[in-house]
Amino acid sequence: MPVPQASVIIAAAGAGRRFSEASGAPAEASKVFVDLAGRPVLAHVLSAFAAVEAVAEVIVAVSADLVEWAGETFGGLAPEGRRLAFIAGGGERPESVALALEASDRGTELVAIHDAVRPLIRPAVIAEALRVAVEYGAAVVGRPVDHTIKTAAKGGRVVETVPRRGLWMAQTPQVFRREIITQAYGRRGDMVGSVTDDAQLVEAMGQTVMMVRGDTANIKITTPEDLRVCEAILAAGWPFET
Repeated sequence: MPVPQASVIIAAAGAGRRFSEASGAPAEASKVFVDLAGRPVLAHVLSAFAAVEAVAEVIVAVSADLVEWAGETFGGLAPEGRRLAFIAGGGERPESVALALEASDRGTELVAIHDAVRPLIRPAVIAEALRVAVEYGAAVVGRPVDHTIKTAAKGGRVVETVPRRGLWMAQTPQVFRREIITQAYGRRGDMVGSVTDDAQLVEAMGQTVMMVRGDTANIKITTPEDLRVCEAILAAGWPFET
C-alpha cells in the first residue's frame, strides 16, 4: 500500500525545567537546543524526518520568543521542495500540537506527532509507523515492557506487581490519519483527567490504535543523564545496522 504524504508536528515549546534544574543551566536553555554529538538535539530530529520520503512538511512549535531565531538557525535543514515552519507553541503540549495542526497543510493525509527530545528515532521506524497508520488509522511507536513493574503507595510501600504481559511503553512518533487526529483534538475538552499522549485522545473516540515496535535507543531526553546516554549510543555507531 503506497504511503501518502505526511505532515510532521514536533512539540518543542517546553522549557525543560527538570533538565535545567539537574544540569544547572538556565531555564531558557531548552534541552531541545543543547549540543548532542556536535549538533543541537533538534537538528538530529529534523534530519531523521528529512530522510523519510513521505514527509512533505515539518511544523515545529517553539516558544514564541524563539520562532525567528529557530527559523534562521534550522531553516537550512529542510530538503528542497519541503516545508519547514516554526510557530509559537502554547503553554502546554496539547495546546502546541493543536496550534501546529492548525498551521499544517490540510492537503496531507497523515499527521505524525513527535517529541523534539527524542533525537535517535530511526527513519525506518518512522516509515513503518506511517505505513501502519495508513492501514489502521492510528499507530504509536513503542516498546514492549520487559521490566518488572510494581505499583507503590505513598511512602514507597509496594502495593502490587503488575503483570507485564501486553504492556508497552509508548514513544513517538504517533501517526494518525488527518481526519482522525483533527476530530480527536476537537474533542479534547471532553477528556476527564490528564492527557499524556496524543493517542489517548484517539483511543477515547473508540478508534483502533496499533503499536509499532521502536528502539530502546529512542530515548526521551529529560535529564542530563539521558543526554549522556544518547551521546554514548551515537559514539557506538548508532544506528547500528548501518
